[in-house]
Amino acid sequence: MDNSLMAGGSHAPAEQRVRLYETLLQTTPDLVYMWDLQHRFTYANAALLAMWGKTWDEAIGRNCLELGYEPWHAAMHDREIEQVIATRLPVRGDVPFNGTNGRRIYDYLLVPVIGPDGTVEAVAGTTRDVTERKLHEEARRHSEERLAAMVDATSDVVYRTNQDWSAVDVVGGGQLLGRHGTLTPDWLDVLVHPDDRDLVADAIARARATQTTFSAEHRVRNQHGEWSWVASRAVPIRPIGGEVTEWFGAATDITARRQHEERQRLLLHELNHRVKNTLAIVQSIALQTLRNADDIGAACDRFEARLHALAQAHDVLTRREWEHAPLQDIVRTAIAPCLVDDEDRFDIDGPDMQLDPQRALALSMALHELCTNAMKYGALSARPGRVRIHWRADTVQGRRMLVLSWQEIDGPPVAAPSHRGFGSRLIERGLRHDLRGDVALDFDSAGVSCRITAPIPEQGMAA
Repeated sequence: MDNSLMAGGSHAPAEQRVRLYETLLQTTPDLVYMWDLQHRFTYANAALLAMWGKTWDEAIGRNCLELGYEPWHAAMHDREIEQVIATRLPVRGDVPFNGTNGRRIYDYLLVPVIGPDGTVEAVAGTTRDVTERKLHEEARRHSEERLAAMVDATSDVVYRTNQDWSAVDVVGGGQLLGRHGTLTPDWLDVLVHPDDRDLVADAIARARATQTTFSAEHRVRNQHGEWSWVASRAVPIRPIGGEVTEWFGAATDITARRQHEERQRLLLHELNHRVKNTLAIVQSIALQTLRNADDIGAACDRFEARLHALAQAHDVLTRREWEHAPLQDIVRTAIAPCLVDDEDRFDIDGPDMQLDPQRALALSMALHELCTNAMKYGALSARPGRVRIHWRADTVQGRRMLVLSWQEIDGPPVAAPSHRGFGSRLIERGLRHDLRGDVALDFDSAGVSCRITAPIPEQGMAA
């Protein structure tokens, strides 16, 4: 074939050009057609006739409605034809159509045909079957919508970065940072805690050098301006056999977990400290009780009673998770062995106050010793003896002080002991040390009295 003919040159004979154009139009899988100004088809190529299931004679000269187009479809093309004629501009769209190949989706383009006098003399169109492409696009759109919904639903910060981490985009999960979009180039200095920046920078450098997963736990500034712990992990994205082009990751808020771990660490430390203190107390009780004992049986009974008092005080503190103990509970627990059928022998009064564990244990042991002595020798050893336990909060030189008094009344005459035993030493020296206050123990003949004065923290008084 002549090259000028192949090129569609102007020197090709008219008959040859017509044959060439007709051959191209009849062999293309696209649908090619033309309407006159009355919206009648004046041309339809073989692909369009096959799609309609019509012969040339059956189709040419008819409009869309006459060829079986649904009314809405025919009306749409009528409007578009008039629009092309009026504006002399192309119109493009896509539309479903039920033809011989079933329901398919077609992309079409309508253009004006300009006559020698410059007016629109016809409207030409091409249509391409884009069903598979549309289905793929729809599937991709649904997939992206599902992914976006999952990203927005998560409390994690979902992000992507470029190859060198110089640009970070937050694409979802803004509950922590409270923002979406591209972060400032200095995001490392702005968002990451100063103490963690080197750690994060080193983790990024390792991930980039090895082209492996980035992973780090660090603190970030949250939307409230406070520091939150996150576990951040990002995977590299690369074409098969190629270099990393970007990273995609998520940062999970682990603040609660970190706080729990820190609390566990502190609790273990506190437990270790308390066990050592308790063992020291037990050792001291054992030595002081048994050192000069003449009667081993009686000494063992005293030792057991003191351990029981210590255990009871521990129970009070355990119920309060060793944070504090109500003074009322400490007093009533310490005197409980003396209350059997004798509740009227105690006059207890004082405001709601809280003691820290050290003061609670010390006071509980001291009250136990006072009760034991009163039951053996003092007001509780005979009727009508009674004990008054009152306490109050005073302010002394600007400091809030606990003032607790133990007063035995109407008991047998009291004689001061010839020497101070363990109980007296525990009350006077132990309380003074553990309460960091003052203790006055008096063996007056009218009844034993004990006055305890100790500083209390601000949270010691109940609201």
